[in-house]
Amino acid sequence: MSTALTEHGAHVLFERLNQQLRFTQEIINAIPTPVFYKDRTGHYIGCNRAFEQFFGLQQHEVISRSMRGIHQMHPHELHEKMDRECLTANQPCRYEARLANNEGTPFDVIITKAPYLADKGKSGGIVGTFTDITERKQSEVTLQQMQGQIIQQEKMASIGQLAAGVAHEINNPMGFITSNLTSLAKYAERLDQYIAALLQSLYSCTSHPGLAEIDALRQKLKVDYIISDVCELVNESLDGAKRVQRIVQDLKSFSRVDQVECCRVNLNDLLETTINIAWNELKYIATLERDFGEIPDISCFPQQLNQVFLNLLVNAAQAMEKQGNIVVRTWADNDRVFVSVADTGKGMPEHIQKSIFEPFFTTKEVGKGTGLGLSISADIIRKHGGEITVTSEVGCGTTFTVILPVTVKD
Repeated sequence: MSTALTEHGAHVLFERLNQQLRFTQEIINAIPTPVFYKDRTGHYIGCNRAFEQFFGLQQHEVISRSMRGIHQMHPHELHEKMDRECLTANQPCRYEARLANNEGTPFDVIITKAPYLADKGKSGGIVGTFTDITERKQSEVTLQQMQGQIIQQEKMASIGQLAAGVAHEINNPMGFITSNLTSLAKYAERLDQYIAALLQSLYSCTSHPGLAEIDALRQKLKVDYIISDVCELVNESLDGAKRVQRIVQDLKSFSRVDQVECCRVNLNDLLETTINIAWNELKYIATLERDFGEIPDISCFPQQLNQVFLNLLVNAAQAMEKQGNIVVRTWADNDRVFVSVADTGKGMPEHIQKSIFEPFFTTKEVGKGTGLGLSISADIIRKHGGEITVTSEVGCGTTFTVILPVTVKD
């Protein structure tokens, strides 16, 4: 009788313990974020349903595995290091990491771990959870990118205002310089005619006593050379003055703040303007070839595309480790227009090509690049309904190709 009661009491107690364990597991399963617990050796001894769903594993597949048995838990060294610190300090720890779910989709997470107590107050292992912060991280990146775009737009607006002021100040003196040079060219031509007439008259008087001295002085002073050179000097000066005026006009066109609305332009004209602006960056380290095809006008925001093309040209120049070549090519296909900028620079390995359009990614030295140029350029092209691609080979060069629709998409 006593033995039966004892067995009955043990059975009841066992059932109550099972109920409590099941209840505890249900509570843990009800937690919407993944929860896991491991022993001191780093082997899993349990998890909740959210953890199973995230990694695509059943709890019995997780139990007794180490962290390295779950291939998505990369980098293993980071998680193992945080486990050791948590157990050694007997304190909770919190850190950011990137995990991949059962479909291979990466997630940015915050992992929180804390030691749990076993016999005699010693740490028995670790209980942990992780919270998905992917959207928050993306929002932070988007915010930083927007801030970078605003700064860039403000910079372009400042350049536009500066260009307008500089153009006004330069155009006035260049106006009278050009006018004076034009007048000087006419005067030189008339003086040349007059001197020629005098010489002809003088040489017709063979008996003139000072003819030999005049001829000797004419040769000594190189009058003939001066007369011919004056015309060349004036023409070169006129060409230089016209180039200054063209550069000022290109700078105004490049950075006009009034081109904030969509309009129809020809990309060949935009590229010519941008090349003139970037020429000082290009001419000492690369020869530039234009291969402009017959292309239709497109609907676009010219100032934004100027910014894209300038960034591609400057990047091409900076990719040169020695004197190289840059080819700018345009062509059309059905309802799209293509622009490619190819260089013979050092090229990029594949892993860099995959990240080249990510915000704040840069291969330049600290202080020489923000990592926003190509990201902003890609964003501008996307907003135009187009795309930008890159192909590169280490040691051979890089080609960026911009593809734009003839009519911008709403």
